[in-house]
Order: sequence, then structure tokens, then C-alpha cells
Amino acid sequence: MKLAPFARTCLWLLSLSIPAILYAQNPPSAVPYRVNKGDSLYQIAAHYLTTPGNYVAIQKLNRIRNPRRMLIGFVLQVPRALLRQEAIYAKVKNFSGSVLVGAKIVTAGMVLEEGAVIETGMRSFITLYLPDGSLISLPSNASIRIERLRRTLLTDALERRFAIRRGQATGKVTPMTDPDSSFQFKTPRVITSVRGTLFRTAYEPDSGSSRVEVVEGKVAFRANRNSEELVPAGFGISEQLLAPVGLLPSPSLANPGKVQDEEGLTFPVEPVAGAIAYHLQIARDAGFSDVIDETVSERPEGEFPGIANGNYFVRTTAIDANRLEGRPSIYSFDRRLNRLRTSIEQGRAGRYRQFLFRWDAPDMTDGQFRFQLSRSADGAGALVDQAGLKGSSFIITDLPPGIYHWRVMSMSVEAGRVFTKWSPSSELRIEASK
Repeated sequence: MKLAPFARTCLWLLSLSIPAILYAQNPPSAVPYRVNKGDSLYQIAAHYLTTPGNYVAIQKLNRIRNPRRMLIGFVLQVPRALLRQEAIYAKVKNFSGSVLVGAKIVTAGMVLEEGAVIETGMRSFITLYLPDGSLISLPSNASIRIERLRRTLLTDALERRFAIRRGQATGKVTPMTDPDSSFQFKTPRVITSVRGTLFRTAYEPDSGSSRVEVVEGKVAFRANRNSEELVPAGFGISEQLLAPVGLLPSPSLANPGKVQDEEGLTFPVEPVAGAIAYHLQIARDAGFSDVIDETVSERPEGEFPGIANGNYFVRTTAIDANRLEGRPSIYSFDRRLNRLRTSIEQGRAGRYRQFLFRWDAPDMTDGQFRFQLSRSADGAGALVDQAGLKGSSFIITDLPPGIYHWRVMSMSVEAGRVFTKWSPSSELRIEASK
């Protein structure tokens, strides 16, 4: 019996839908591809598969009769194992200090690929930028190896994997909407997987210990115990812990508005209960992709050597007994070096004693000074309070016997802001003449 043309067409269309029905009942590891006008299996294989000859596998899986003719809109199932990938690259966004990529000294904008090993020295830092906007930052004495940087051509899925060889790495991962994309940090015994978050992972080779702290989002932590722990924001975990524990709260600076005008920088921190140490970092940006210095202190205070004048940010975390770093606090601060040295000379002007008060402000190119003499170290009830001085000295003649305190303030204007600084109060004792 011969079928009418309409019936033959219906059966042909039905045959095209059978693969989709079979796939829904027993789905292989495949991804869908909707056929467009002009597509052929040869073209699809040439563009998206590892080898052009793999079109045969798609033809068999989808029961395609003619690889050159397919119904527009028909959804092909393409095996993942056959999909072609291309390399993607990381770029150096910022760095400071001594940073090596293999045997090469790192340079700004340097392009890094799979297999690259990045190492930071003492007081050295680097931040890498990935094509999707994710950032990876390394502090001092850290080392990572780029194991995987790939993009699947058909799906645009990203595969990123980094092996931490030593120290800490911070990941700020752009949220992934594609379920096939992945981002992993791994150590010899732990794999950390994320979908989009801000977190830190560390590995200590001497003890073989790994740990993870999650600031935002969630992280899957898988150790050799053959189980996976989901670590939420505000929690951390290590191989020694059976379950995630809460991170210590953000420390507060004791004097956040203080202008850092001394040669060395000092940041007192309000003590945090349960903290055994404090980690402080200085960066040029609020996102801390451009870190320039750091310190770890057992006291609630961070001290740094001098840096150039400018506007900076300080980030501090408290470290608990598990060596987990807590939630960070970030403050901006002004760095305006303003050294102020004082001295005094005594002489006579005729039968009167004369006191020459001197000061030196080597970092001021233009400004004024204020001289103050008082019976009190804090300047209360000042006997002399002279502002608007342009010179570097002030003379007082014939002071009566007694104990005095004197100090000098420097005043300057930069970018519309007024900066002032008092010198330490100095004591002056005048004995009665004999």
C-alpha cells in the first residue's frame, strides 16, 4: 500500500522528533543545539567538535538520515565529550614587589595561560583578571599554578582551575548562570568549587593543612573524607574541622579618621573576642586588587613602614584559634607625611633671659604654624597662643620661674582640605635667678 504524500511527510516529521523523545527518557551527557538555516552536520562538526569526522556520532545519536539536510528548528543532542574547547587567558591587573611567573619577572598586563606558575615574594602581591571579570589575588609568599583555562565553543561554558601550592589566594568570582561553567581552587587534598562568590583559600605545605573562608556567596569544600561540605557566607572550614564554624566579626579601627602623617603608619584595632592575631593590608583601591603592603600582628595593631602621600585603604581581619580569618573591615585613610621637629635655645638679651623656640617641618612646602605656651601639657589656659606664623622660630623674653609646656602646630591646605598636626608637648623648667 502506498502512502499519500501528506502521510509520508507526517511520518518524516515524526521520525525527526523520536531522538528528542528518547533523550528525555534516557538523557546522555549531551548539550542541545537548535538547527539554523543553512546548517549541516559537516558545518557543525567543523565549528564545534574536536574533529570534523565526529559528525557521524551526532548523526547516529540523533538518527539523522541526510547530514546535509535537517529541519530548521530541530534540536540536536551533541555529546559533551566531542565539544571543542579553546584556551582563554588571565591577565595581570595589578602587582607590587617581587612577583615571578616561572622564571620571568611579571609585568603589567602580562598574559598568562595554562601551566603558568605565579609566585610572590615578601611584601609582594598580584591580582589576575579573567575574561568574565573574575579576580584572583595573591598576598605575600604565595604560589599557584594555572591548571585549566578553557571555553567550550558551543556553550560558552568556562572551566577555570587553579592549584594552590603555597599560601593564600582570594577569589572574587563573577556569578555563573551557565550550569556547565566551573571555578575551582585546589590543594593537594582539597577542592573548593564556587558559582560566584568572594572567598579565601589557603594551604600550608609544612602542615599539609587547607582552609577556606567565605565572605560572600557559598563554597563547596571537598576533602579526602569523601564528603562535600557547603560553606555559606560568614563561615570557614579546614581539614581539622568536622563542620563549618562562624568567622570572627569585622574588627574596627580605634581611630579611623586619623591622618597618617608620621614616617611609619600605625593602625590601632579594637580587640575582637576570640582573636589570636590580626591581619592588615594596605591597598590603593577599595576592592583590594592593588595591594601594596600587609602585616600580621598578635597585638590589636598594625604597623607599616612609610609610603608615598595619597589616599589609600586599609583592610583588617581577626584570626581565630583555628587559623581562620574573619570578616573584613575596610577603611579609607589619608597619607600626608608631615614631620615636625622642635628644639629650644636659651640666651640673654641684656639682663633678661631669652628663649628661642625652633621648629622644622621638612615635608611642608607652604603653610603656617601656631605656637602655644601653657602651664598644662594639653595647652589648656595658654599663656601664649600665636597663630599664622610663617617662620620657623618664636622668641619669648624674661619668662618668670616655673614649669611650662610648649608645642607647635603645622597647618597646610591640599586639594581644598586643611591638614593640621601638633608636635609633642615639650617641658620647659625655669629656675629662679641667683
